[in-house]
Amino acid sequence: YDLYYSWLTDDIPFYVARAREARGAVLEAGCGTGRVLIPTLQAGADIDGFDINPGMIEFLGKKAADLGLKPRVSVADMRDFTMPRRYALITIPFRAFQHLLTTRDQVAALRCMREHLEGGGALIFNVFFPSFDKLVQPDGEPVLEKEFPHPASGLPVAMYATRQSDRVNQVLHVEREVVESDARGYAAHTHRDRFSMRWIWKPEMELLLGAAGFSRWSVQGGFDGRPLEKDTDEMVWTAWKD
Repeated sequence: YDLYYSWLTDDIPFYVARAREARGAVLEAGCGTGRVLIPTLQAGADIDGFDINPGMIEFLGKKAADLGLKPRVSVADMRDFTMPRRYALITIPFRAFQHLLTTRDQVAALRCMREHLEGGGALIFNVFFPSFDKLVQPDGEPVLEKEFPHPASGLPVAMYATRQSDRVNQVLHVEREVVESDARGYAAHTHRDRFSMRWIWKPEMELLLGAAGFSRWSVQGGFDGRPLEKDTDEMVWTAWKD
């Protein structure tokens, strides 16, 4: 996971800044291997985290220990979790919410987040906008998604994705292949995985937030706070517990 997303850093300053501004405890849902949580902890925020994947939580702990940090993290499911305290801010970075594939699961997770917020607390998360151009791409054809240097060796890494879109249920199934090259340019290591994500339209997200008990929210088109105007924008949502 850390190799796959070693290039992704644009959202970290945003989430770190929101955590430092929170004036209270912070919870990160779907914290993975600590890509966002560890920098947030290093910035001095009072942050807890959880993820459904035990392996990711274990690896997060090892990375944090190497930095002299002791994060409070646990294995939990965002659809049904219980934490011993309430939070001024809850975050769900990098589209983790979209791994919930049914409306029932989405509403359950949002309700659980709201229950764990203090009065006046905020939930912040980002999801991709279902761009029409991407939705009409042919299924079943490998596409070069990203090329980037290996974070340790600097050698080329190529990421390919083969997509299958269930347009009725709004679910995107992805098989991914990540190829590490050696110094001669030959494939040295190949990693494969698969995952599914559900895309969410803007009015649909508003209905989900309302069904979960939120009465006030806003959406921006990116981490720089710009208005949501293009279908290529990232939807960055904030919902408050009044």
